[in-house]
Amino acid sequence: MADKATGSLSASIMTDYAKKTLAGGLSYEPADTGDKWVYLETIADGSSVPLIAAGRQYAERYIRADEGTETVTATGDIVRWMGIKNTGKDGAGSTTSAGIVISLAGSGAAAFDEVEGIFIDAGETCFFKTAATTLNTIGVISVAVTNGVPVTGGSPGDVLVIVAAILDDA
Repeated sequence: MADKATGSLSASIMTDYAKKTLAGGLSYEPADTGDKWVYLETIADGSSVPLIAAGRQYAERYIRADEGTETVTATGDIVRWMGIKNTGKDGAGSTTSAGIVISLAGSGAAAFDEVEGIFIDAGETCFFKTAATTLNTIGVISVAVTNGVPVTGGSPGDVLVIVAAILDDA
């Protein structure tokens, strides 16, 4: 099936004396017509909220008058592949140094010090696949950052986040 997602990252790791490179890709090819794309820009702030709320419209490839109503996301949709970008901008387009934490433990759980959290600093991108994680378990919150580490539970303000995902429309 077409419309697959691909992502790639590379990292220069270890000390300058023993420098190594770690690189690879992360791809997902939709298994059937139940796997659908979602693309959105959303605002993360100091309150933990779902990263992709139920009721968001799936990306349409074309429009046909006989297709009926639009298809939208639901809390039980399964995340197959996801790419998340912390733009380093706030909702008004101004630069921000705030990071975000993505929670896989429920939308009410995202916090600066969450054990299950994935931290994405300003300007960074993260790609991942899940085995059976549903939309209602992925939350996001903005976090203050010092020396590349989330440091407080206080809100540093809004962060514009770009999300692209392939979801199994349950």
